[in-house]
Amino acid sequence: MTITHIKEDNIVTGPGVANLIKISNKHGASISLSNYGASLVSAIMPDKNGLFADVVLGFTQLEDYFNDQNYLGATIGRFANRIAQGRFVLDGKTFQLDVNDGANINHSGASGFSNKLFYYEVKGNKVLFRLYSKEGEGGFPGDLHCTVSYELTDKNEILIDFKAHSNQKTIVSFTNHAYFNLSGKHTDIFDHRLSIPSTEMLEMNKDYLPTGMIIPVGKNAFSGQPVASVMAENDNKGLNNYYLLAKKVPAELVLAAELLHEISGRRLKVFTDSPGVLLYTGDFLNTAGIGHHGKPYVAFNGLCLECQHYPDAPNQPIAPAVAIEKGAVYQQKIIYQFDTIQR
Repeated sequence: MTITHIKEDNIVTGPGVANLIKISNKHGASISLSNYGASLVSAIMPDKNGLFADVVLGFTQLEDYFNDQNYLGATIGRFANRIAQGRFVLDGKTFQLDVNDGANINHSGASGFSNKLFYYEVKGNKVLFRLYSKEGEGGFPGDLHCTVSYELTDKNEILIDFKAHSNQKTIVSFTNHAYFNLSGKHTDIFDHRLSIPSTEMLEMNKDYLPTGMIIPVGKNAFSGQPVASVMAENDNKGLNNYYLLAKKVPAELVLAAELLHEISGRRLKVFTDSPGVLLYTGDFLNTAGIGHHGKPYVAFNGLCLECQHYPDAPNQPIAPAVAIEKGAVYQQKIIYQFDTIQR
């Protein structure tokens, strides 16, 4: 395992400068990370013929992340996805957050972790990012200390581990916001085949907020068909669906999704201990920054498989609890497992 630091001299660094760290395994696969947003910038993986290419969307210049509104590869926190009216009640006290999505808040607004410079250090074959979020930042309660670690294994797996604790009761839900395109080219994701092992999803309103109803997946079911075919069943609209994952125990790691690009043979399996996965087909994707293939990204150049708690969970009686007590440790895991198949 090889770890290379770019644009910096010390293994341990403060959040004053955005840096890039590259991890390579013995097979030649690699990932690049930035301490800006604790972001996954690049993932170079082989196709069925052994040719390497980038399978996540990212910018060629770190500066392009600073004004980006698409959350490319970023760590999302304190709370992933939307909270209605940017408001929730905890132990009888109402907290008002800084809204950024009409009347609602999405991905924690301007104070979200995607906009933060993290401390980081290298521990063995892992890169560990650390962030302190003070009480009241963005309107959230509690001083929150969090860590996000990335590891690239020799099995071409990216292991992401989130941990957090607070000095008072608060809410927490993290995710990674990587956009995947397994073709390794600057194309759309319509021909990617997707499987999501779920029979139930959240019903959403026009603002992508849960209505409080759990419904059958119906025409939103993915069982290995091309993304375009399911979109066609939904009037060719982009998808922003939260699928519930069946689990025996809350901390169990389960398969959340399987994505396949037949031409290249690349396959991605996503595992998580989160209660569900949010599929976003990238219909609002539009970047000013230049991507890995020399052009800005546009709608449907990549899709996200965001392992996270229910959107608007603090206001949804149907949702598993997202509050952590003072001193309790919040933990969450995501695994991106890459391989190839012949067809």
